[in-house]
Amino acid sequence: MNLFEAIAAGLDEAREHRGRTILSLIGLTLGTASIVSTLALFGGSSQRTQDFLNEVGGAATVIVRNEWTGRVQLSPREAASPRLTFRDAEDLRDEAPSLRYISAARNWELLYEGPRHQFIGEVVGTLPAYMAINSIAPRRGRYLTELDIRERASVVVLGSSFADSLFGSTDLAIGRDLTIGGERFTVVGVLEPEYFSFAAWEGNAFEYRNLRAYIPLSTALKRFASDDQIGWLTLEALTPAAIVQAEKEVETVLLRRHRVRDFNFDRQSTDVQEGQRFMNLFNAIFLIVGIVSLFTGGIVITNILLSSVVERIREIGVRLALGASAFDIFAHFLVQSLVITALGGLAGTLLGTLLTTTVQAVMQLPAHVTPPIFLAGIGTATFVGLVAGLFPALRAARLDPVEALHYG
Repeated sequence: MNLFEAIAAGLDEAREHRGRTILSLIGLTLGTASIVSTLALFGGSSQRTQDFLNEVGGAATVIVRNEWTGRVQLSPREAASPRLTFRDAEDLRDEAPSLRYISAARNWELLYEGPRHQFIGEVVGTLPAYMAINSIAPRRGRYLTELDIRERASVVVLGSSFADSLFGSTDLAIGRDLTIGGERFTVVGVLEPEYFSFAAWEGNAFEYRNLRAYIPLSTALKRFASDDQIGWLTLEALTPAAIVQAEKEVETVLLRRHRVRDFNFDRQSTDVQEGQRFMNLFNAIFLIVGIVSLFTGGIVITNILLSSVVERIREIGVRLALGASAFDIFAHFLVQSLVITALGGLAGTLLGTLLTTTVQAVMQLPAHVTPPIFLAGIGTATFVGLVAGLFPALRAARLDPVEALHYG
């Protein structure tokens, strides 16, 4: 019996014993569907997490913050610390070669006064590198430049929502003047509207970028501060692998300048991936349920094939007596198991695709069944069939023809 004959015999056996076949397929189908859906949801959420990281600087980005903000009791050395300053950012440019971009920032809540509206909103004093690190881009006009920093220029780049509120549209804002905190600034750029959400119900994770304005840090410190302290440093290493070395270099420079550790590191990727790990826990639970269902289906197939071997002992003896080899008998039962599980894998993969599409449409979750996931569903079910069919096939192949002919 060749492979095609064995497959045909397996399909005939499945048709003749529909009840057994359906019973075998239930666990396999549900298990495969669970695995396919989980992998699709896991892949979609992982991709969205990576997209978010790319938008905020990627895995090579780290934020340095003041550590003692809000604390009441400080040691004398801590109290004497200057904390993070504009000068720190300038020194890091010269003494931290593992960094590609260095941006310092400080924010205020100030009164905006424009031709159409006035309100209190956030203004961020920062450096040109902030745009490169955070992948933001002007929709019209330009962003801040090094010349703006050196000359302490009175220029501002508006978020899209602020531009619409103050001037009515992006086009009307460029080149116009407005007042921020009682100081006059000229609009030199308006940023692209930014939108990002992990799921439809979560809203826009980047709405805060649309609701702020950026001015040169040197200008901000001169107009709105009595010192050169900053709120945070946003740093990007040359590569994700260089981030540890970059942190060491930054730590060395800041400890030398401050003489005390008054700062901490906050990796962008760590914060986002913590949330991703929480979601992955639920995905893992569903994946385990799917695997258990698959192997439960495999146990059912093993029992059904063992029963089939017992019922067909005399038939097996006749085939062996007529010249069939033990391998022919082994192949027949093994292929029968593979045929059933392949059908279950295909049905489960199709059901999993349907479930994934439904979840994606109803819950607006990022998920997509890719060809590798499709093949993984069928392949896993087929592997279960291979394992489940080995013992019954071996038992049938080892039957003694003489004893089999006298059975029953």
